[in-house]
Amino acid sequence: MRWLSRKIRRWLDNSIELACEPAVVRASSGVDIDGISFNVMTANGGIILQTRQYDRKTDRNHYTTHIIRDDEDIATRVGQIVALELLRQ
Repeated sequence: MRWLSRKIRRWLDNSIELACEPAVVRASSGVDIDGISFNVMTANGGIILQTRQYDRKTDRNHYTTHIIRDDEDIATRVGQIVALELLRQ
């Protein structure tokens, strides 16, 4: 009976993996400014901009992810995000 439950569990796990489609990231590059790291990734439908700030007091990294759609002006949005992250510091 145990073999049947294992077989069903494997079958369900495989079907769940096939049902989920991962996001496609085409390219990635990073920049480091005053303790803030920016990682820019192009994806289908836009750009993903991830920021990482290191807090020396607590010895932790804080991550923030921003999504810029294709219909938005990339330069304006990146400028707004950089200004926002610098003000958060």
